[in-house]
Amino acid sequence: MSFFRYVFGPKLYMEYGMSNAQKLYEPIGLEKFGDQIISTLNLMWNISFYTSPLLVTFLYRRGYFVMESISTITKISTSIGLIVMVSMIMRGMGRSQSPSYARMIKAMELLKSPNTEEEGKRALRLFDFEFDYWKVDFDVKNIQSDEKKGKGVVLKKVGRHFRWTTFPCEIIAYLAIQTFGIRMMYPGSVKLLQSYMRPMLVTGRGKLIEEENARRFKVRTLDANEIDTIFVDNRYRNVNGKILVICSEGNAGFYEIGIMATPLSLKYSVLGWNHPGFEGSTGKPFPDQDKNAVEAVVKFAIYHLGFSVNDILLYGWSIGGYSSLWAATCYPDVKGVVLDATFDDVLYLAQSRMPQSLSGIVRIAIRDYCNLHNTELAQKYNGPINLIRRTEDEIIAEDNNIETNRGNFLALSILKYRYPYIFQTPQINRCKKQLSKPLENRIFATPEDDLCMSRLVTYVSDQGKKFPLAIGEDYNEEVRNEMAEFLLRKHLRDFKSTHCTPLPAEFFNLPWDILVEQDFVFT
Repeated sequence: MSFFRYVFGPKLYMEYGMSNAQKLYEPIGLEKFGDQIISTLNLMWNISFYTSPLLVTFLYRRGYFVMESISTITKISTSIGLIVMVSMIMRGMGRSQSPSYARMIKAMELLKSPNTEEEGKRALRLFDFEFDYWKVDFDVKNIQSDEKKGKGVVLKKVGRHFRWTTFPCEIIAYLAIQTFGIRMMYPGSVKLLQSYMRPMLVTGRGKLIEEENARRFKVRTLDANEIDTIFVDNRYRNVNGKILVICSEGNAGFYEIGIMATPLSLKYSVLGWNHPGFEGSTGKPFPDQDKNAVEAVVKFAIYHLGFSVNDILLYGWSIGGYSSLWAATCYPDVKGVVLDATFDDVLYLAQSRMPQSLSGIVRIAIRDYCNLHNTELAQKYNGPINLIRRTEDEIIAEDNNIETNRGNFLALSILKYRYPYIFQTPQINRCKKQLSKPLENRIFATPEDDLCMSRLVTYVSDQGKKFPLAIGEDYNEEVRNEMAEFLLRKHLRDFKSTHCTPLPAEFFNLPWDILVEQDFVFT
């Protein structure tokens, strides 16, 4: 066994199945010392990267970017390189003395032979280590299928004629979104934050594996990103387990400590994944990469885990609602979509948090490079949707004002598109007034509710369910008001909380579906 396997091997975080399974792996001796040096240098590199404009300016003013300074820069670079090499050798010597690390290296050796590869994979599942070294479990490119997913699902682009007067803004917008902009929108992709949170992430992952029998998988996307996923199989433990809930986290969320806990408490089968650039996932969370990622996760659920499309429920929290809606447009036969604390269009959130003088640049950056427009996607999905609004949301509402909650606009845009003859201007204004305060959560249906349901079921039985529905064209204002209030409550539910509070199990329900109600009535 080569010593270099210890020198260049992955960092070990935890070994499962031991008496101290929930205790993080603690390097000792030379490994600890070498790790500390390498971690410090890595931290300095990350800080230098994020402060590079200031650092470059400082070095330039000090005269380091001249020919006479090349020798000084070379000496500094060589010294740092030698420190890294010595530290890695020390770390390798320390790892070779660790029984846990030796067991992991032995398991990795089994992967070299086709005869022992499966045994090696099973053995490696007892360890939590750097995901870069994990073998790919599912590659989308290997799937041979004639299904044309996502055909016609294209978000319209805002047409703008090129003008020299706006060219500087175009350049600034591009540089801004490629550097700090995408990290402001997805702070979970910042490596410094991930380093700080890693002990919590490793512990959360260990809890899922030890207590829920979760299994971790690496999924490769069409654009060659590798997505970190974890799966809890409850198909043989509970009747809810036949339904798979695919969880899409928020802009600073990770499956290790995220929204998976809610469907798990109800004994659903659950598949969590991290956005590109989050924890073990590679890439950056730009929309195209994120869309490829969630598509790959759904295909993994279908072709590798063996779930049918109509047994998959898509659950998105905050910015993860975009990922869930995109997956729903690609796989319209999914069981439904649950959107928690989700907005209609990220542009309005971005502009409200930036100076008014930069609104033009913000618009260009969002529309051209990060156009998370949930309203457009929702109109391309014909299935059931359930919206959860946080009444004290401080992220997608201005100054915690419930009237400005962007979930209101998403709900109304969905209802107006699906039921255009019911949600006319008077009904829209009426619903806006209702949404300016918490909605009443009714436990039992009223006679008026039953009548509204009867109207819907009768229409769908005669005309079929394909949005937008033409129901309500011959209704008077009073009936339209009743139907509008009924449909609003069927699609949106209030949860008295802030943006990041974990969702209680009683608020997680399968989305309301007219077709299910129709089958219930006629049986």
